[in-house]
Amino acid sequence: MDKAQIKTAFLAQMHSPEQMQVLFNHLPDVWYFLKDRQGRFILGNDQFVRQCGAQTEEEIIGKTDFDFFPLGRAQSYVKDDNFVMDTGQSIIDRVELAPDPGNSINWFITTKVPVYSSCGEIIGLAGTARDITRAGLALQPYSEMRVVLEYVGEHYSQPIEIKELAKLVHLSVSQFERRFRRLFQISPLKHLMRVRIRAASVRLTSTNDTIAAIALDCGFYDHSHLTRNFRKFMGVSPKEYRKRYTGQSMGFV
Repeated sequence: MDKAQIKTAFLAQMHSPEQMQVLFNHLPDVWYFLKDRQGRFILGNDQFVRQCGAQTEEEIIGKTDFDFFPLGRAQSYVKDDNFVMDTGQSIIDRVELAPDPGNSINWFITTKVPVYSSCGEIIGLAGTARDITRAGLALQPYSEMRVVLEYVGEHYSQPIEIKELAKLVHLSVSQFERRFRRLFQISPLKHLMRVRIRAASVRLTSTNDTIAAIALDCGFYDHSHLTRNFRKFMGVSPKEYRKRYTGQSMGFV
């Protein structure tokens, strides 16, 4: 089947294509996509298409996560997809750290729901992702932390103390840490480390800089500090990651 046939055949099975609009009503800055039972992309809005590194929707139709993302991330997405399609249970408002098309680090709220045919059979899934740093008042509890996320994204290469971040949102250190952890299910320090690891992973696969230089530029004390934490978060050493993923789309943690 060619791309047009894949899309037409799938949409013809849907009980009502309009049911997809439920996902998009009143949601600002939405990335959305639709997959069939084999995990192939059927639909995607312009922002999602760009997230895949493509220019047009046609470029993603019939392809899977493995065509656009590194193995580890693709496997993670497919695991979630299979859970939704095998159980019929939705994944609602999961908070995840992800890169945008410009490789900056943002938090997204992701939702995935099963899609049914007119016969009641699960034939795929639909998903949305909302960029917390851009969604405004609709995501007010998260938007309050926007200044912190932006500060970390812009200054991760420098020493950052938690008291600096707490001051940005006019909270004590203990209040800030509790609120941050409640919103993002992660500590501020672990978020900072993830951002630094993400930045290092981009440099490892897009430059020929030494690992020692990348470590210093990304906020680590030295080569060994980067290597120790990189292995903890990514499961491989920086050297192994560079060898495995150079020339591919970047992953994220």
